[in-house]
Formats: sequence, C-alpha cells, structure tokens
Amino acid sequence: MFNRKRLDRERLEVYLVHLLLAYRHLILICGALLLIYAIAMMGVSPISGSILAVIAAVPLLVASSYKAVVVTARLGAWISTLGTKE
Repeated sequence: MFNRKRLDRERLEVYLVHLLLAYRHLILICGALLLIYAIAMMGVSPISGSILAVIAAVPLLVASSYKAVVVTARLGAWISTLGTKE
C-alpha cells in the first residue's frame, strides 16, 4: 500500500511549486517594493528598517531561485498537512 498522508503532501507541494513559479514576477515586484520601503524606513528607525529588509529578502530570494521555491513549497505543504490525521 501507499502512505496517503505523504501522497497528499507531495501533491500539494507540486501544486505550490507551480503556483509560486506562475506568480514569481508579482512576487519579485512585491519584494522590491518592500525593500524600497525598508530602505526608506531605515532613515526613521534603523531597527524596524533592518527587520523589513530581512523580511523583503524572502520574496526576492523566492522570485530568483528555483531551489528557494522548492524549499518554500515543501515548508508550506508540511505546515498545511501538520494537523491532519488519516
């Protein structure tokens, strides 16, 4: 037999990879806008600006790296099937 829980997680992972790749241009634009906002915010508060810059790095990394897309999809699939029971 097969492990249904693992099969559902893998199916969801493939769907998330396709979804992230389809919207990677939009993710890149959002990450760039967030990075510009973080740079502007550093003038007001360096700590909050630095935190925003780190947060902006995640979408920029996902938009530019296929490996980051796969890891993000695996994490998302794992989190979404965490509480499910067979």
